[in-house]
Amino acid sequence: MDINLPDIPRYYTALAESSACIMMIEQLPRQQIRSKRWLGYIAFALGQLVLQYLAGQLSLAFWLPGMFANLAWMGFMIGYLEQTSTDVKFYHLSRAFITAEFMAALAWQVYCLGIQFVDQAFSKGFEILTMIIIYALIIACLHYLPKSSPGNYSLLHISHKSALNSLLIMAMVFAVSNIGFLFPRGNFYVGNGFTIFTVRTFVDLCGLLLFSLQENQRYEHYLQRDLTNMNNMFNTQYEQYEAFRESNEIVNQRFHDLKHQLDIIALESNSAKRDEYIKRLQDEIKQYKADVKTGNPIVDVVLTRKNAYCIKHGITLTCIANGRLLDQIDTMDLCSLLGNSLDNAIEAVSKIPDPEKRLIDLRITQKGNLVVYNIRNYTEAQPKLENGALPKSTKQDTSRPHGYGLRSIEQIAKRYNATMNLSVKNNWFSLTVMFVS
Repeated sequence: MDINLPDIPRYYTALAESSACIMMIEQLPRQQIRSKRWLGYIAFALGQLVLQYLAGQLSLAFWLPGMFANLAWMGFMIGYLEQTSTDVKFYHLSRAFITAEFMAALAWQVYCLGIQFVDQAFSKGFEILTMIIIYALIIACLHYLPKSSPGNYSLLHISHKSALNSLLIMAMVFAVSNIGFLFPRGNFYVGNGFTIFTVRTFVDLCGLLLFSLQENQRYEHYLQRDLTNMNNMFNTQYEQYEAFRESNEIVNQRFHDLKHQLDIIALESNSAKRDEYIKRLQDEIKQYKADVKTGNPIVDVVLTRKNAYCIKHGITLTCIANGRLLDQIDTMDLCSLLGNSLDNAIEAVSKIPDPEKRLIDLRITQKGNLVVYNIRNYTEAQPKLENGALPKSTKQDTSRPHGYGLRSIEQIAKRYNATMNLSVKNNWFSLTVMFVS
């Protein structure tokens, strides 16, 4: 049976578009919405109504330009009233437009089906009541459901890629939902008025579900990242405990040795020699202070553990570092940068027979707008470069993969648009990574 549904009145479409924009804006924190927003809502809603009226006066050939004009007005409304990034505004515009399409299509379809059972005298009242109720229910559901995410994370943290995807989804959903209007009326499958509205409503609903899926994925990513950060914090605390435990063992061992050395000093009758012994002991005690403080807890933990290892194995690690300069680097990347570079340097100097030459120097400084991470280690062999940049691994065990430490650092440098440089001069191998602060 062919049911010819009349087109949706323009004023209901304008109301749906304005309501959808207001819904998206109202989900933002108050500090990201312009003051006197309600005056803006009224002004933009009236403008949307006028624009829809003017578009309705044009011939059918100008229907698509009229839709673009209304979409642009919605974008102007969101762009003016929201104090968010451009990507967030584009995402909100896309979601608001599909929401408006779904609201208008569903409410009008419900009205057209229900009016058959309503007396003609009450038709206008039934029309207004149906549109208001359907609009209110949809707005309420879409407005309050996202409240489960704290701070509406999924609506505010929009990447450039997500914004482009939302625009593509909006264009595809709009095109597919209105494709039935291109076919001649009377076609049993697509030209039937009831079928056209049903397809339009269903496709718009699918579009809203796609947006909801995107938001859920963003929120799950937020939860996963939050869980990862918590695990990193716990791991850092455990690493700090291990570092203090190792440092304490070294101090206790040294304290045990000092008791015997002090007994020898007490028996020394020559005051000059006794002073020399005491000065030597003071210098040695300074070397056994393993804990490192840089201002960044992650850097402190890694350097303290590596310094304790160096002390235990007769390696001198000097450190001049402002750890706060690396606060912008992700925890995992920071641990990888410090761990790999220090491990490579420790491995290199461990092969040197003379303990006096087992030297490592680490500096984290700022020069202009650059943060310079530089680590040097003394070397007695000229490192072999691979592909003109990375030194070839000297490990003899070829059954296990090697050489990934510097490659990992190189990937971190690329991720933060930094520059990595390797050099050898006067028996010192140097690794430098320069970040833009």
